[in-house]
Amino acid sequence: MPEHATPGSVPLILNPYGGPLPTASFRNEWGGGNLFNELLAQHGFAVLEVDNRGMGGRGREFQQAAYRNFGPMQFSDQMAALDQALSRYSQLDGKRVGWWGWSWGGSFTLYAMTHTDRIRAGVAVAPVTDFRNYDSIYTERYLGLPAENAEAYAAGADLASATNLKGRVLIAHGTGDDNVHMANTVQFIQPLIDAGIPYDLQLFPRKTHSIAGAAARNQLFHRILFQFETYLR
Repeated sequence: MPEHATPGSVPLILNPYGGPLPTASFRNEWGGGNLFNELLAQHGFAVLEVDNRGMGGRGREFQQAAYRNFGPMQFSDQMAALDQALSRYSQLDGKRVGWWGWSWGGSFTLYAMTHTDRIRAGVAVAPVTDFRNYDSIYTERYLGLPAENAEAYAAGADLASATNLKGRVLIAHGTGDDNVHMANTVQFIQPLIDAGIPYDLQLFPRKTHSIAGAAARNQLFHRILFQFETYLR
């Protein structure tokens, strides 16, 4: 949270991972691992990071909630956390809410922006837009076989709800992504084009899932900041 903020003056950015993890992603302590949050605060944004059900570090029942459930339950938890934060901190502006994430978190960003109109701006980095396209060793562990659990796959597919997109989204992807194939991004933007829905796209030639390297990372995080400066300010 930026210092010395007045009531209703601070835009809020959610940055959850959201997907299955063996350990807790966030703790109420300084870990020093995400200095980008500090940069966002310096630019006047507040950042909310919360582990929803399905993530690790809080027991088997909490983590098992993600079994055959990618999307609705996780989204419900994040929106509940958003409402709690807005009610607790009067400095936050509930009409200027952003959301961004990477990989599963990128998929989660698209899910959020196609299932509510409360997210004004978002950034999805390397998102899976249809889990039928993702690694079977991972996806089938949680969602089961596609032929036997079609409803679970459909419920978690961003592609199916692309034309419901609200707010302004930036999608960033490495053309050489060896984890989440860039076809996921291509297939998501096609219905946006067909429906005349505006979007922003940032490609990184030959970069893999991590979009590694000083120049690429510098460009990526500057571009994320620009997205929120432009559409949340």
